[in-house]
Amino acid sequence: MELPSWLSETNPALCRCGCGGRRKGNFIEKTLRDIVGFLHEAVFSEEIAMREGFLQNLDSRVKVIMLIFLLVVVNLISHLSLLWAFYFILLAVAVFSHLPLRQVIARVWLVIPLFTGIMVLPALLNWVRPGEPFWVIWNFKHPLNIGSLSLPATLAVTKQGLWGGIMLVSRVGISVSLAVVLTLSTRWMDFLRALRFFYVPRIFVVTLEMTYRYIFVLITSMEEMFLARKARDAGQSPPKEQRRFVAAAVGGLLGKSQQMSEEIYWAMTARGYTGEIRISQNSRIGWQDAIILLLVTLAGLIMIVADKVLGG
Repeated sequence: MELPSWLSETNPALCRCGCGGRRKGNFIEKTLRDIVGFLHEAVFSEEIAMREGFLQNLDSRVKVIMLIFLLVVVNLISHLSLLWAFYFILLAVAVFSHLPLRQVIARVWLVIPLFTGIMVLPALLNWVRPGEPFWVIWNFKHPLNIGSLSLPATLAVTKQGLWGGIMLVSRVGISVSLAVVLTLSTRWMDFLRALRFFYVPRIFVVTLEMTYRYIFVLITSMEEMFLARKARDAGQSPPKEQRRFVAAAVGGLLGKSQQMSEEIYWAMTARGYTGEIRISQNSRIGWQDAIILLLVTLAGLIMIVADKVLGG
C-alpha cells in the first residue's frame, strides 16, 4: 500500500492543487489548541500560587479581607496621583511575590481600556456632560433642535468628561489588577474555603469546588475526542464536516457531564451523604497575617486621609 499524496507533502499549508495558495486554518486543530491553552493556563496559575512568595504565604482569608478593603479604598480615592502610586506599589508587591509581572499587566490593560472606554466614550462629549471644551470635534454654527431636545452648536470633548473617563478607567483597571494579583497568588480551593469565613452557604462553596474540579475532567475528555478525530483524518476533512463534528462533540460532552453528575451523586449517597456538607475547619490566622492586615488597613486609611487633604 502506498501513502496518500497529501500525507507526503512537505508543506501541508499549501493547497492540494499545488497552486501555492494558503489553505484555511483547520477548525479542529484551532479548537484543540484552545483547549490545551486553557489547561496550560489553569495549571500555570496553580503553579504560581504554590510558589514561595510574600502573598502566597498569607492566609487566604486575610487576602480576601484585604481585597475587599482595598477595593473600597480605590473607589473612594479621587486623586489620580494617589491611585497610580497605589498601583505601582501593587506591582512591586507582585514582583516581591514572584508573580509574572507581564501577565498581571497584560490581563488587565489589554482588555479594560477597550470595554470600559466604550462605556465612558459618550460621557466625554459636551452633549452628554456639559463642561469646558478640550477638543472641538465639529462646529455646526447653530444649535441643534431634535424634538424637545436642544443641543449645543459645537460637539466637543470636555475637560471634565476626559478627566472623569481617565479616572473611571484607572479605578476599574486597578480594581481588576487587585483581583488578578489575588487569584494568581491564591489556590482556588483555598479561596473557596476562605469564603466560609464570610458565612457563604456551604452548599454554594461545595458546588463551586466540584464545578472547578470536574470542569478539568470534561475539558480533558473533550481534548481526547478532538485529538482522536485529528489522528483519524489528519486535518483533511472539509470545514463543514469539522464544524458538524464540533457540534456533535459538544452534545456528547453535555450528555457525559449529566451522566457523570448522577454517578457522583449516587457515589456520595452511598458514602453517607444526606444533604449536609461537612467542610474541614481552617487553621487560625497567624500573628504575621494579623500584622500584615493591620499595616494594610493603616495604609488604606492614610490614603483616604491624604485624598481628603489634597481635596481640600
